[in-house]
Amino acid sequence: MSSSYSKFKKNAIIGLIASLLILFCINILSYFLYFRIDLTQDKRNSLSPATIKLLSSLDDKVYIKVYLKGNNLPADYQQFAKKTKDLLESFRNYSKNIHFEFIDPTAGKTKEELQAIYGEFNSKGLKPIPISREEGMGYSTQYVIPGAVVGYKSREFPATLVVADPSSGSSWLEYSIQELEYNFVNAIRKLMQPKKAKIAFIEGHGELDFLSTSWMHWQLQHFYDVERVTIEGRVNSLRDIEIADTLTQEIKVKGNKYDVLIIAQPTKPFSEFDKYIIDQHIMRGGKVLWLIDATTASIDSLQTGPELFAVPRNLRLENIFFKYGVRMNSNLIQDLSCQSIPIYVGKIGDSPQFKQILFPYAMDIVNFSDHPIVRKMKNIKSDFAGSIDFVGNSTGLNKIVLMTSSERTKLVPTPSIVTLNVARATPNIKEFMLQYLPVAVLVEGTFTSAYRGILPIEFDTIQQLGFIDESPPTRQIFVADGDIIRNYYDRDRGPYPCGYDKYTKRWYDNSDFILNCVNYLCADEDLLQIRSKNFKLGLLDPIKTKNIGTTRKYAILNLVFPLIIIGLIGTFLIVLRIFRYSKNAKTPRTNKNLKNEKK
Repeated sequence: MSSSYSKFKKNAIIGLIASLLILFCINILSYFLYFRIDLTQDKRNSLSPATIKLLSSLDDKVYIKVYLKGNNLPADYQQFAKKTKDLLESFRNYSKNIHFEFIDPTAGKTKEELQAIYGEFNSKGLKPIPISREEGMGYSTQYVIPGAVVGYKSREFPATLVVADPSSGSSWLEYSIQELEYNFVNAIRKLMQPKKAKIAFIEGHGELDFLSTSWMHWQLQHFYDVERVTIEGRVNSLRDIEIADTLTQEIKVKGNKYDVLIIAQPTKPFSEFDKYIIDQHIMRGGKVLWLIDATTASIDSLQTGPELFAVPRNLRLENIFFKYGVRMNSNLIQDLSCQSIPIYVGKIGDSPQFKQILFPYAMDIVNFSDHPIVRKMKNIKSDFAGSIDFVGNSTGLNKIVLMTSSERTKLVPTPSIVTLNVARATPNIKEFMLQYLPVAVLVEGTFTSAYRGILPIEFDTIQQLGFIDESPPTRQIFVADGDIIRNYYDRDRGPYPCGYDKYTKRWYDNSDFILNCVNYLCADEDLLQIRSKNFKLGLLDPIKTKNIGTTRKYAILNLVFPLIIIGLIGTFLIVLRIFRYSKNAKTPRTNKNLKNEKK
């Protein structure tokens, strides 16, 4: 028996050592051969093809310093730091040029040193986030650096990672994890491509002023060079022109000054010269984002009286729009998917009283196509939008509807009276029989000049600059409401995001929509592809977790169920061992076995 026991003991020790060696080898290999299997339905743990392409193209080292580290880091920030590390491990799996480290900027620092450090991060664009926590009889404030600094070829760029979603009630953690890949890739792209595309807000036709578009101006400046330009019949306002020969006065056109023009809610007619200059910008491959109100109806007019008289707005753009394949109709959409506005209902003493009532002209747009521009949109705020039709039969153009009204829509032709009584009255459902009217469309392909064959004689003096009657492949986006880009401006707090409703304090996706439009027009499909990723974290139901009985039930399951599994496995192993040894005990002894035992 002693010989059999020694043999069993020896085999057990060999098996244990072999298992430890195998585990050790697996750990070593996993360090060098990092891989993950993404079993999630929405592929939240997989990098987008655009990110993989970018990482594979790196020709130099990228150094990433992440400042989400510290002994007193709150639990949700620790979870976010782990997700950040997982993502950077995925980055390194596709490129050995990715190097990262997590740094605690507060370790061993005095209060005076911390103040200087926080000021330095603030100047870099990483504004420290204050977090209050209860300690003893009071509260203390801790600051978290909300991101990383990315370095590439002697250049650095801050990447803000802790961000909040202004358009919904989702937690910062969920939204920040969703935007994590985009924020890192955006920083790397900016370092790799220091030359930015140029964007121009057009002025001179009663467009929205700087304050009314300041939010998007600021947002776009993160990615592009943004200017405001008045055309005023000057060809060189949008075109890069130089004198090639001073003796002969020969002029050379180098190309467009701007990649994308934004024409935001013009209210005055365009001259033929200005239309011609915009047309030739398009014929040279330029892009345009049109945000057009085809009628005079506006929410501001209703603030001064209970009704307004809406008429078609004479912008004189119909001829060039027709050539580009669209018609911006001078009608108004009433939609049962709408927002509420404050309406005066009387007085209590000397105080006027207002009530939020649904207003069919204030659309809450929730119907979107699957195009990357609008794939992540949830809802967009719109006031007095019109409809858009596709016209013409050009085979060189691809026309895509981006967003529409709901399945309960009514069209109001103009001229017509718009009154607040529409909100007070019960809508007649039978009148809302139209469905999914286009409000924003994308047209891309080869455009024909609106002046082909009809170049006015007064343009003879500028023909030497080279009239082009057909464009290379390019893009235009048409939106039938200029208010979509408009922001509310507070003199004390500055601009609110476009799409912010100051009455209901609700946030809409207008800002993301405009940014996506410009990304797409600038051919930043890679950036747009990453932005269009969407997923939800598997969080506990907050309503169920508030129920003490339900919480206790799940807590017991989490504690008891693993113990039951371990107990069953242990019982199975004990029974198996008893069965094996009882079988060996019943085996009859032979003379050979007896001799071995004596030895």
